[in-house]
Amino acid sequence: MIWADTMIIDDMRNTNEHGKAEKADFCEDSSERWCFVTDKVMGGVSEGRFETKVDGKDSHYNMQGNVSTANNGGFLQFRTKISNHPAGKLYKGVRIQVRGNNEEYAVHIRTKYLFLPWQYYQSKFIATKEWQVIELPLKGFKKSNFYQPSTISSIDIQTLGIVAIGRDFQADIDLRYIELY
Repeated sequence: MIWADTMIIDDMRNTNEHGKAEKADFCEDSSERWCFVTDKVMGGVSEGRFETKVDGKDSHYNMQGNVSTANNGGFLQFRTKISNHPAGKLYKGVRIQVRGNNEEYAVHIRTKYLFLPWQYYQSKFIATKEWQVIELPLKGFKKSNFYQPSTISSIDIQTLGIVAIGRDFQADIDLRYIELY
């Protein structure tokens, strides 16, 4: 189902086209649609991969790997830049369709007001074994530092990421689509 009045960020439903994923661990200047990052950028030891998979007519993105908090690490992430926000249009949340391994994951938002790489806004969810649509209202995102602005406006969003974070576990999550609603 496609909802009216949304901003589709990426939609892999009903397509056999393969997306491309940047494989580098640091990709601020990447021209690729999606970027895969691990805690190795800060000395961590988490290992993982990000790829496009096809199930019949449907394609989706998959991130899997071992999240380790050893050496002050603890995350795997794939993220995309938001650069085509319609002028004057405000959205109230992020809608995703995901499935996974019954583990807790998060959506991370970075806005134009965040300058340090460890700053973000976070909303957690459980990725069940069956495809599910999850709506995450912007007002429910928690800031990572006390000095960040308390609220998020959709027009200020610069990146959206799907993150396995914060504890030792085996990550395995699929993303079929992501949009602002």
